[in-house]
Amino acid sequence: MRVTPPDLELWLTRYVRAVAATEGKTVDVTNKEPADLGQRLPLDRPLIVIRDDSGTRLEWTTFDRSIGASVLGGSKRADQPINDIARWLAAVLFDDAIVLAENSPIASVEWDGCNGPYAVAEELDVARRYMTAQYVVTGSW
Repeated sequence: MRVTPPDLELWLTRYVRAVAATEGKTVDVTNKEPADLGQRLPLDRPLIVIRDDSGTRLEWTTFDRSIGASVLGGSKRADQPINDIARWLAAVLFDDAIVLAENSPIASVEWDGCNGPYAVAEELDVARRYMTAQYVVTGSW
């Protein structure tokens, strides 16, 4: 029987949007950074970008997956709101309860693969924070 890895990027963007709405966080969540980011500054709302960095197959139905998440907004001099959103996002992505979310493909959070958030050098006048998370996920057949 053929096992397909989950579309973790799609599931996580939907999940983070739903948690943000429930918790009153006004953010945009996507899987692609806008090509014209510099022309959109300052951003109306903080932008969360989640990408799947892939990983190895562990067993017949499970896969190791790493994701990267960026939070952008504000400015380099006024970065506190972005720091706050980035810490909130880390709490959401690193929380073991994510495995219990509806339709979650995540079987476990691998704590040693959860890093950040930390500042990233940026040419544009925007605050950028980055983090990684690592999961064991289940495929489907």
